[in-house]
Amino acid sequence: MRDRKIIKLIEKRDEKGLEALSEKYEKLLTYIATGILGSNVEDIEECVNDTYLKIWNHIHEFDLEKASFKTYLSVIVRNTSINRLRKISRMEGVSQKEELSELAADYVDQRQNVEAALESKENMQALTKVIEGLKKKDKEMVLRRYYYMQSSKEIAFQMGMSVNAVDSKLSRLRKQMKQQYEILTGEERMV
Repeated sequence: MRDRKIIKLIEKRDEKGLEALSEKYEKLLTYIATGILGSNVEDIEECVNDTYLKIWNHIHEFDLEKASFKTYLSVIVRNTSINRLRKISRMEGVSQKEELSELAADYVDQRQNVEAALESKENMQALTKVIEGLKKKDKEMVLRRYYYMQSSKEIAFQMGMSVNAVDSKLSRLRKQMKQQYEILTGEERMV
């Protein structure tokens, strides 16, 4: 079923929309949640189900002109999984797992005022522009590491590289991206 039809069904509060959503995207959502949460099946299922609930309750906020439905779902499950990981860490009294990337570790909820929201949106647009400008393989590597939270070892396996080659390439890409980001935003450091 096409995304537009799924969205229309959910907007009409037709549960067939959720069924179609699950059928089409559950593997992707599970993959993203697994990359962040590891192998805890209950937590992964909870994050995927929370994603469905968020879509059900907030479908009217989605704009197909701004992003694809797949991207929208990916962002929701990613953020839900990161928040779940933080909650687990607090509940168990342990530090966040080592594989949680610098990006997620530095993630801080922005103040809810308009100025902060606009600044955040501009920063995300600049970062998106930097990532879009990367070569296909470099872009894949950056997204795997910092968006899907895959370890260097997993990236190396998936992309047919050594772990050292992945780490070296990611280090160079971070420096390159930081410079491009600073040019776009006029800032001296990457947020």
